[in-house]
Amino acid sequence: MLRFAEEILVLVLDEERGDLGPNLPARSLDLALAGAVLMDLALEDRIDTDLERLILVDPTPFGDDILDPTLAEIAKDGRSRDTAYWLGRIAARGDGIRRTALARLIERGILRSEAQGLLSLVPSVSRSRLYPAADGQPVEEARLRIMRILFSDEVPDPRDIAIIALANACGVFRTILSSEEREQVEDRIDLLKNLDLIGRTMSLAIEGLKEPDDPPPGPRRLKEIPVVPGLPLVGNGLAMRKGVVTFLARQHRKLGPIFRIRVPGRRFVCIAGPEAANFLTSRGKTVFRSLEPMANFHKQMDASRSILTMDGIDHVMTRKAQARGYAVRVMRDRSQEVVDITRDELGKWPVGEPFEALPAFQNVIAEQMGYMMAGYSPQGYRRELCTLLGGLLLSASVFPHIMKLPRYRRARARGQELARAVLAHKRKVGPRRSTPDFIDLMLELREADPQLLPETNLNLTVLAPYMVGLDTTASTCGFMLYNMLKRPGLMERMTAEADALFAEGPVSGEGLRGLDVSRRVAMETLRLHPVSPAVLRTTANSFEFAGHRVPAGTQVMIGTAVGHTLEEFFPDPERFDIDRYTPARGEHRQRGAYVPFGAGNHRCLGSGLVPVQLGLTMATILRELVLEPLDPDHALRVRSFPTMQPVDFRVRVLARRTHDAALAN
Repeated sequence: MLRFAEEILVLVLDEERGDLGPNLPARSLDLALAGAVLMDLALEDRIDTDLERLILVDPTPFGDDILDPTLAEIAKDGRSRDTAYWLGRIAARGDGIRRTALARLIERGILRSEAQGLLSLVPSVSRSRLYPAADGQPVEEARLRIMRILFSDEVPDPRDIAIIALANACGVFRTILSSEEREQVEDRIDLLKNLDLIGRTMSLAIEGLKEPDDPPPGPRRLKEIPVVPGLPLVGNGLAMRKGVVTFLARQHRKLGPIFRIRVPGRRFVCIAGPEAANFLTSRGKTVFRSLEPMANFHKQMDASRSILTMDGIDHVMTRKAQARGYAVRVMRDRSQEVVDITRDELGKWPVGEPFEALPAFQNVIAEQMGYMMAGYSPQGYRRELCTLLGGLLLSASVFPHIMKLPRYRRARARGQELARAVLAHKRKVGPRRSTPDFIDLMLELREADPQLLPETNLNLTVLAPYMVGLDTTASTCGFMLYNMLKRPGLMERMTAEADALFAEGPVSGEGLRGLDVSRRVAMETLRLHPVSPAVLRTTANSFEFAGHRVPAGTQVMIGTAVGHTLEEFFPDPERFDIDRYTPARGEHRQRGAYVPFGAGNHRCLGSGLVPVQLGLTMATILRELVLEPLDPDHALRVRSFPTMQPVDFRVRVLARRTHDAALAN
């Protein structure tokens, strides 16, 4: 039998958007999950409830990671508390309950998560509307069951009555039913919610806890959004060039999570910090539009649009298809081939002579991405692809006409040449025989829906994984290597992990899970040098944030990674500390604090694949090479615009390592 929390998540799943309750306020979902936990404890005879108090009946744990933390907390408290108190207390942990319940649904084969972003029922459940319970007996999927009960006179199961009462109290039906449908079933809900004592108790308690999401009507005085002082003409542009995250974090500390800035030719309202990341996640789909800020990006490639500028159902459908190409299993299934490619590139690194790390990593990542995403090497195109991406980002942000310059026009022509070559290769050899790669999936999507992915948009779609890898992943490799070389003790631990990985024979997905130190080094590197430190949006619908009103049509900058720098979330934030990510500390698990790949429905598709790719690449380097440590006082120069990159960071290979041939292969 599934727990109530799991059933609630299935009930609020929006398959079209690939999200959980996208229009449901975060606090409402937290309260629903808190109520679900208490209902399970009551039905298991661990607690009893009435309108005035919640009573501990039996503190014996279940061995259940959804219920046991709450049961232990109630037992430890030992005081007489009412149900509302415990609902509010447990709702504060709603994010953790959601993650745990979601992981169980995925493990049980009911939901699937694509590239750690989009969620959907697995195909067998989606088609049959049945999912297997723990005892192996098939059970109707929650939404089908609840909707049938609401729209019929069927006598419901007591569990379903409790779910209906809880969902109604938390406003779930306002988000999954139309106004006409709600009117049709209103009397039925009123009847059912009073049939169950537990559900009725939860409902009454929840009603008193919903004020933060349901402010009283009436006029309120909204504050003026503070303005960041700037220089004539350039505004805040020069200050931001020294580091977008640093600049936004400084304003966040001085002015709060919302303020106005000015750069040459453009004005933005900035929202920043964990508050902004959480807002983007919970309400981004309804209040923001991505088209205008990045429109020039696809126009310069003669494309009508790209996934960067899509919103609504077209974005969801395209993202679902692309997410399969960026899934973690792509790296795990092809890990040994990626190792072989990396070794070939490392063979070109000179011994004894310093060389710049970023171009070397760009060559490595370009070959890896070419193999994983298309089965086609971009050899000979790296420089032009880097130039092309830089030009496209500059044209979309501050210099709309930069692509007219000869350098960028040549880069665009070469990029289009590569795209045509990749497509010609794919049409000649056909899709991969095992798991389809990214280009296979895009050609499949084009054949299924030519309007969603027209021929004019294919070149940009094909080039995207090449360009993104050259920019973000290669730069992160450089930052990760820098942080490792400055800490010889850390490098020794990572080398030991790498040797253990390769000592087992061909690299496997299971073996990659053993790279714990490397994983945490990658996470801390991404905290200090996030892939997506801020995003640009246009306000499609006006909204209120932190006591300020932002009108429709406003250009907005969202500083999602500002939380990475805040002392209250990451103590001593400038210190490189991989122990932040141990289970004991778990600083990254604070809601909205750690978002290196951005947040919301446009979160980077590679957020699942890239950390694994970083770990495997660094493990291969340490297995093959002896690198010269850096002076502890060495300071890295960083370029912050248009993307974050290490500048003139040079490394030296001291020697090539030798291993027993049987173990090295």
